[in-house]
Amino acid sequence: MTTAIRLRQRRAAALPFLAGFIAVVALAACGADATSPTDTSLDGAWTARSFGVAAMLNLTWTRDSVHGAGTYNAISNTLGCGGGTLVGMGSVTFRAARSGSSVSGFMTFDNGWSPPYTGTLEDNARINGAFRSIDAGSCSFELIFGLIP
Repeated sequence: MTTAIRLRQRRAAALPFLAGFIAVVALAACGADATSPTDTSLDGAWTARSFGVAAMLNLTWTRDSVHGAGTYNAISNTLGCGGGTLVGMGSVTFRAARSGSSVSGFMTFDNGWSPPYTGTLEDNARINGAFRSIDAGSCSFELIFGLIP
């Protein structure tokens, strides 16, 4: 076997390893931004009090999703936002996709109201978000990491 053939065989054998190495380096370099949680750093209680509604959700975060469940209380006894009406107290679920600091999904209340919810994770401490509606635009509903009075 000539030296040239052996050299080509070694290069061919090393090519998959090199491609894998480059992929790992690229993923590490493009990894998480400042608002991406590591492991379960954002898991836990998230609370809100806006437009006369108080809510507490226990959220679980991954790099590409957020989901959880909790309770709500319409303090002023009603919330009207984009055609949906929320009365009294009950349970709520949240399911959203995330890309970096952007969160987009739905909150589903036990009365059947399921408004779209979009927001931005800021400082790993709050979601500056809102319910979205074709009829009424948006209704701000900020979620804060931890319990708020």
